[in-house]
Amino acid sequence: MMKKDFKLAFYLGYKSIINGHKSIIILMIFILSLAFVNLIFISALLNGVTSTLDSQVIDNATGNIVISPQEEPSRENFIINTTELRQRIETIPGVLSTVVHYNLLATFAYDKNKDGQYKYGSWPVIGINPEEEPELTGIHSHIIEGNYLQGLGINDIILGADIAGGHGIGEEVDSLGGVQIGEKITVSYGNGISKQYNLVGIFKAKSMFVDQNAYITKKEAQSVLHLGDDRASQILIKLDKNIDENKLIEEIQVIAPKLKVRKWVEYSSAMNAVPKSFDLIGILIGAVGLVVAAVTIFMLIYVNTINKRRQIGILKAIGIKEKVIIGSYVIQAFFYVVSGIILGSIIMFFFVEPYFIKNPLSLAIGDVSLSVKKIQVVNSIFSLLVAALVAGFVPAWRVVKENILKAIWGA
Repeated sequence: MMKKDFKLAFYLGYKSIINGHKSIIILMIFILSLAFVNLIFISALLNGVTSTLDSQVIDNATGNIVISPQEEPSRENFIINTTELRQRIETIPGVLSTVVHYNLLATFAYDKNKDGQYKYGSWPVIGINPEEEPELTGIHSHIIEGNYLQGLGINDIILGADIAGGHGIGEEVDSLGGVQIGEKITVSYGNGISKQYNLVGIFKAKSMFVDQNAYITKKEAQSVLHLGDDRASQILIKLDKNIDENKLIEEIQVIAPKLKVRKWVEYSSAMNAVPKSFDLIGILIGAVGLVVAAVTIFMLIYVNTINKRRQIGILKAIGIKEKVIIGSYVIQAFFYVVSGIILGSIIMFFFVEPYFIKNPLSLAIGDVSLSVKKIQVVNSIFSLLVAALVAGFVPAWRVVKENILKAIWGA
């Protein structure tokens, strides 16, 4: 389109908007703004769910990087020289803290009614240093009844809510059926050791990967496993934000080439499966939302254009080029969509997003806020502009191809 034709198309589009019904124009812009908000909101909410799930695992279970015993050339059960290894790792820029874990699997027995009828279940038991653990995981901050592990605590244990039962856990779910603080639990380990522990605390992190764990002290775990101070099942590492995990892993592998070093997402396929599922759902819902938004734009502008068939016929009759007429309606479509995007952005980023940041949704998986990704916003804007181009071009092109008299008289 020549510069002169473009100016004429712009002028015609401008006059059509100015002379249009103000209430209809405002309504169209408002509807398009809601379509844009809906497009961003759904994606942001699902991003928030995924972000919460990721944070639950990193902050309460694994940290950013997990170091496990060597598997090649021979499989080892424990990491040795943990003190020296942790000291060297903590000198790497970006590493905030490290802790050691002692992993055991045990069978729990609890006589709820003290009548010899025990409830049984098998769950992971993790030995931790109660003083160091808060530097990496947040179990201490999720205690809902009783207290966190303190001191040596040789005969003490804390349970996740999914093990203890009660606290919103249904009877049909495998648990100990509602064990109370101060009661005794019998724990039988795989190496034949069986001990009674005093329940001192129950925690609920709202994470299936955390609330099915039990914690004892490092000293107690070492006693059960017959280990010295310089061995452990795992070393967990917490990193500063925006640190490249892959680069850190390469540096750690230089220090400990035989040990297995993994990112948190690789540590357990189950931990990674749920966020991936939500990502897929987000893509599908986003695609559906985009189609709905595009159809909304098309229908609004299509109806508006069809209602102006007589005006288009008159423009053709006085010698205005078809491409100029089509261009004027494409410009109108862009005006409505751009205005809707601007209004929608104001609604989304100045009202909706701040509200959910201050008032996150309290769900079973944790507190979920909105997480808006820039690339999704850019893609949404681009897609709506493409929809505007199609929505302005197609109906105008159909009308300008009609017979002039037919268009004028609406026949």
